[in-house]
Amino acid sequence: MDLTQRQEKLLLSIIREFIKTAEAVGSISLQNKYNLDLSPATIRNEMSLLVEFGFLFQKHNSGGRIPTTKGWRYFIESLEEEELNKIDDLTKQKIKDELYGLRPNSKELVRKAIFELSRLTLNPAVAIIENEFYYAGLSEMIDIPEFKEHENLRKILMLMEDYYSLSEILNKGTTDEDVNIIIGEESENSLFREYAVIFSEIRVQKTQKGYIAVIGPNRMDYLQIIPSVKYITDTIRYLLSN
Repeated sequence: MDLTQRQEKLLLSIIREFIKTAEAVGSISLQNKYNLDLSPATIRNEMSLLVEFGFLFQKHNSGGRIPTTKGWRYFIESLEEEELNKIDDLTKQKIKDELYGLRPNSKELVRKAIFELSRLTLNPAVAIIENEFYYAGLSEMIDIPEFKEHENLRKILMLMEDYYSLSEILNKGTTDEDVNIIIGEESENSLFREYAVIFSEIRVQKTQKGYIAVIGPNRMDYLQIIPSVKYITDTIRYLLSN
């Protein structure tokens, strides 16, 4: 469905606000923060249409809106390369130096890489290489609002412990893109409805297929995580091929 320019601007503003706050977005907060040249009534009407079109969800009649999987997908596909947060050269060099000395030991290289990835993204990172499973950054989950609820934390930990389900999600979601993104129900896994994974495929010792991934809530900071996953996997590929 084609959105009007006004609807698209409004949708993207709602999503950016939700990424920042992790709270359902109302018309008043949007008007104040994003300098929208629209009345609150017009904003509410357009938000109602975005709910009707399936881009937003409203939990309560009097509450704000949150993005649906369709809304998140629209947001990601709208991103331009220049919008992504670039990793500064000093950080890049430091990571490369940390990983360079580990080249003879591919397992340690992958372990260190996902540790650095979790530090860059402030989200848990995982690697799956054939039948081996590594993860890092579980402590980062403490500061993610969605995981302050016990049930949400339990679900994501269950998924991260389930090697076979996670492998299946990544295998089905692989495309020809450098960075792949699966959101919510796109995974076709009931535990994953409120989560997303950003990942890339790698090859270890040329024959072992694997993945490097960041897992978190749908509300992840895609602008930061997409370039981080790309840089880490590009670095691993370079080091393993040289």
